[in-house]
Amino acid sequence: MKARKICKRAMALLLSVWLGISCMSAAAFSGGKIDTEREVSMSVYFGEEAGGFSDVNFHVYYVAEMSESGDFALSGDFLDYPVRFENLDSSGWRALAQTLSAYVQRDGLRPLRQGKTDAAGYVSFEKLTVGLYLVVGGTYINQNTAYTPEPMLVSLPSMGEGGEWVYNTELFCKYDSEIVPNQVVRKVQKVWEDDGNEKKRPQNISVQLLENGKVVDTVVLNRDNNWEYTWKNLDGGSVWQVVEAETPEGYTVSVVREGAVFVMTNTFPSEIPPELPQTGMLWFPVPILICGGLLLVVVGLFIRRRRGNAHEG
Repeated sequence: MKARKICKRAMALLLSVWLGISCMSAAAFSGGKIDTEREVSMSVYFGEEAGGFSDVNFHVYYVAEMSESGDFALSGDFLDYPVRFENLDSSGWRALAQTLSAYVQRDGLRPLRQGKTDAAGYVSFEKLTVGLYLVVGGTYINQNTAYTPEPMLVSLPSMGEGGEWVYNTELFCKYDSEIVPNQVVRKVQKVWEDDGNEKKRPQNISVQLLENGKVVDTVVLNRDNNWEYTWKNLDGGSVWQVVEAETPEGYTVSVVREGAVFVMTNTFPSEIPPELPQTGMLWFPVPILICGGLLLVVVGLFIRRRRGNAHEG
């Protein structure tokens, strides 16, 4: 009898835990479906705590469509670029923004919208459609210091702190600040992320150096130069970027600048299913795993109780 009572109590506990976690799962996706027909907007601030930087040009590009569930699909001028959205963390999104910004400059893509920051350092873009946007700003120079905003990829609507979709988004630009030198050095390093597919790598990769959006040099990377190259005595007053002239078939590319070094990564996509961006923790296996563990506990208690009764008999 006691064994049956233990089983009943354990099953009741199992059911309550299942229901509780199910509620947690529902709460995790409380943002619900995105209203793809609703207008969205963003306000961008560029400046320091003491005050904003005025009269700085910002360009906005429509990169990808956004589904009701938050999935992205490249669109328009960006449709054929060899990039991916799957399984990106914050550093991955940062690299993707820099990569697309360089393509935009090289290919002379026309922005969807453009505007200048006001006296307080703000610029707003109203009546946009739902999607993923690239935001690129110009450099602000104060005396001999240059403030350059990092390119941003912005999801509109964005996910709020409470898990809700926010259709009017406020953004604060991250930026690099440096004393403008007469000359600078820039270096590119090639990284391969293609474990198990090394045979698909090409023998050479051509990399283009951009000065203020224009191609001024092309170099070839290969094993002989350890897949890297350094440019010296470059104009310190120019904006320098690098792009891959042609991405190997089957690969994607991302480029991120770390100081004077551009890290260019070619990735051969794995078979891992893609993750939705900004969805947070993956909840669906949790109830199954916990309930499975509790079920094993129940079975163990039942078997232990029966063995005890047999020894007493």
